[in-house]
Amino acid sequence: MTGDVEPLSLDEFEQQLGQLVEVSARNGIGFDRSWTFRRPEDDVPDVIVEITRLRKGDGNFEKR
Repeated sequence: MTGDVEPLSLDEFEQQLGQLVEVSARNGIGFDRSWTFRRPEDDVPDVIVEITRLRKGDGNFEKR
């Protein structure tokens, strides 16, 4: 990552992630897979991000 990045709160992170997933789905990005992100910086963790498509429910769901 380059430049100064403003830290996000958990709520801001979830909002931006939700928008990214929604736009990606509308643009044909497939889910039910994982992505590995390995970073050369020592102070940034390597992570695996997994997104799984869920079956639509009855509308009774929790936000988190």
